[in-house]
Amino acid sequence: MRRVSVALLLAACHLPGAAQEAFGLPALMQALAAVPAAEARFTEVRRMQLLRTPLEVQGTLRYMRPDRLERRVQSPYEETILIEGNRVSVDNPARGERRSYALASLPAAYALVESLRATLAGDLAGLERHYHVKLAGGRDAWILSLTPRDAGVAGMLTEVRLQGSAAHITRIEFDEAAGDRTVMTLRKLKP
Repeated sequence: MRRVSVALLLAACHLPGAAQEAFGLPALMQALAAVPAAEARFTEVRRMQLLRTPLEVQGTLRYMRPDRLERRVQSPYEETILIEGNRVSVDNPARGERRSYALASLPAAYALVESLRATLAGDLAGLERHYHVKLAGGRDAWILSLTPRDAGVAGMLTEVRLQGSAAHITRIEFDEAAGDRTVMTLRKLKP
């Protein structure tokens, strides 16, 4: 009887769900925090009530620890948004625009940027400052749901969902209060 109990216990430890149970928010944040830099190609589709057809843009997204995030749109127009610390720089050659401003001056934009930047940094405290955080799934297929804590931000953005596998984000969805929705799919270029 004792051998049967030990055998069942050992078998239970090797079931697919057993490994998934050990995966949680701390493990995900630790895995993400271990990535010093990442680069991915993205395709972003934005569905807006004001437009008849979705707007699709493509480009690259780069992250470098601790807080540098660069979004370079290459099609259908060229634009670079660089976020370092609390500064945002926007360069749009087609429009002849070059701007720079403090991210903190736009609370909704700051919260939106932090949804991605804090996730990439594995900074749970940073995420929890701005969002209620919920994790579903397991190490190989997870979904991180973020709902804004601030009522002003929630009036514009209802939820951010990040999907991924291990320490790689593969999809980001932004649902806006007005009904607009943006979905960004990411294909990893470099670790």
